[in-house]
Amino acid sequence: MRSKLWILITALLLGSTMSAQIGERRKLVLEPKATLKTEPAAWTHAPMVPAPITRKEQRRVVVNWEARETKAEIAPGVIYEDYWAFEGRVPGPVLRVREGDLVEVHLTNNITSMRNHNIDFHFVTGPGGGASSLNVAPGETAVLEARALMPGFYMFHCASPDIPTHIANGMFGFVIVEPAEGLPAADREYYVVQHELYTLNGNKGKQTFSMERGDREDAQYVVFNGAVGSTMGPKALKANLGETVRLWVGNAGPNYISSFHVIGQIFSNVYREGDILSPPGHGIQTTLIPAGGSAVVEFASSVPGTFLLVDHAIFRLHKGAAASIVIDGPKNGEVFDPVTAGAKAMTMSDSDHVAAPAAHDHAAPSMEKPAAPPAAAPRKTVPKKPAKPVSLAYPITSFSAASFPEELEDLKSSVNAMSGNVVIKMLPGAGNYNPDPANSYSSPHVTVRSGSRVTFLNTDDMVHFNKDDKGEFQTPMLKSGMAFSHVFSKPGVYHYTCIPHPWMKGTITVVK
Repeated sequence: MRSKLWILITALLLGSTMSAQIGERRKLVLEPKATLKTEPAAWTHAPMVPAPITRKEQRRVVVNWEARETKAEIAPGVIYEDYWAFEGRVPGPVLRVREGDLVEVHLTNNITSMRNHNIDFHFVTGPGGGASSLNVAPGETAVLEARALMPGFYMFHCASPDIPTHIANGMFGFVIVEPAEGLPAADREYYVVQHELYTLNGNKGKQTFSMERGDREDAQYVVFNGAVGSTMGPKALKANLGETVRLWVGNAGPNYISSFHVIGQIFSNVYREGDILSPPGHGIQTTLIPAGGSAVVEFASSVPGTFLLVDHAIFRLHKGAAASIVIDGPKNGEVFDPVTAGAKAMTMSDSDHVAAPAAHDHAAPSMEKPAAPPAAAPRKTVPKKPAKPVSLAYPITSFSAASFPEELEDLKSSVNAMSGNVVIKMLPGAGNYNPDPANSYSSPHVTVRSGSRVTFLNTDDMVHFNKDDKGEFQTPMLKSGMAFSHVFSKPGVYHYTCIPHPWMKGTITVVK
């Protein structure tokens, strides 16, 4: 009974001490926007971190970022075609601001993009973390002003539908909000982000996003800083013996919790879940980082060598989850002396323990169609001249005569007559994830005769972009109110998909 009472009293005392420490911080008083000096924001790409903030006053910091859709090598010989990125890199930048700063964000969506993009900032207090204010179609720019009210290490990501797809394809980064009183000094600071990639398989060559793998949380790759081996070998982090290393570690997910660990080191300080106000934990071997969360870990090595950064859900090593830090300096036999290892010592450097992800494919259902049988020898007859396929894209709001430009007079009459022609509408809300094709297209499965015209009409408020599996047609970007028409002359079954929204699927069957 006495021991239980003592435990309770101790817990209350510790709790009151921590509350007092947090309560000792001065209440944040915001300086009026009109009085703030303006300066460019400080941000860098991984693994670098912007320098600590030494100024004592609040500022308006201006961020200019661009969303780009690109491709990148995510493993040796594997080119991922669906990397969508802020400032063209995965992970996106790490931004460093001070508590109380007014952050002015200018987000531009590159004109070559096929999708809408935006940013949900976890540090922002406001609807959607600013996502609705920053929603931009290709070629557009939007601006958001938001105060950094709470110190911490925060994720940001694209929240344009489908949110999981945009995060899985690389649209994320992090923000350091320093407390007004600053942070303890560190000799080295690095930015490391873990995330998963859901490709069709582990084969070399071109790979694209697999919604099926994402839905069942079956990642083909788990990586640090965008690719297998991105922070290893000559790209490894560097530090000297005895230097304090501070790692700003983010977990973008989109699905997995990370069990972050540095093999051969003990964390002297761990600021859990990005909380840099509360007292840190000490002497920690492995720390959990939730998807969409972060941690800040510190250590100072007593011995030199190459040390692996891993997710201690350890089979993820086979998927690429490893980075490394090289500590330079003289050996310290008082702390670590491999007395008996000799020449047979097992190394823990670089990729010694990282298997090729392709060798550990989880037998996902193949997305490739079987090879077509050999074509029969052509008959020596003169075939009829097929109707010339016609593809047209044009703005349209209804099927009234006034809706069509003069040069599309033939299309106007054929659509109005609806003789052998079909209109497929992309329905309102189709850009929000729903696996039922009936919620995406007015007629997801149609059968038409050869020579018929099929028209795609976008009645959604999002951009759509359809393509079929046979290479017969590909629409341009269809903004709301735009349409695209194509005449099908060749019989067959055409499976089509909206590229930015891969759950939007349908078929067009063409018969003679």
